[in-house]
Amino acid sequence: MKGNITSNILKILIVVFAIGVLFFGGYVLPSIAEDMLALNPELDYAKLPILVTCELLLVLLLIGLGIIMYLLIIFDRGLVFSSPFISWVEVLVGMCIVASVGIIILFQYTRTFGGPGPLLALIMIGLTVTIWIIAAVIMLIRVIVKKAVVY
Repeated sequence: MKGNITSNILKILIVVFAIGVLFFGGYVLPSIAEDMLALNPELDYAKLPILVTCELLLVLLLIGLGIIMYLLIIFDRGLVFSSPFISWVEVLVGMCIVASVGIIILFQYTRTFGGPGPLLALIMIGLTVTIWIIAAVIMLIRVIVKKAVVY
């Protein structure tokens, strides 16, 4: 019963985080893009590709949160040691790889017109490394569950 309460709390936190991501992607990110355009009108051509890339990365994050929610439902049903659980964990690893490639492409694109500032460059690099660490931890969980399924 205690694990179920923890799982439910985690589900609530994921839903709250997803609502925050929707607000950020729907309101904050477009307003940041408009502010960027107001400060640098010569970068008008770069606003839409950067905004679309960031929105796609946020959609990828929301899909990942949905998969994590589904994995929690599988956990609640006691089906952790099953092949669907392992395959969805592998999908999460693939999504981490796609997200890190997207951030690297965004970084390279912003370098074509002078690059991001030092703080934004450090944030992008740190975010990429963090995503790689998360992918490694997810792969570790995958290996542990896969070994446990064999036994």
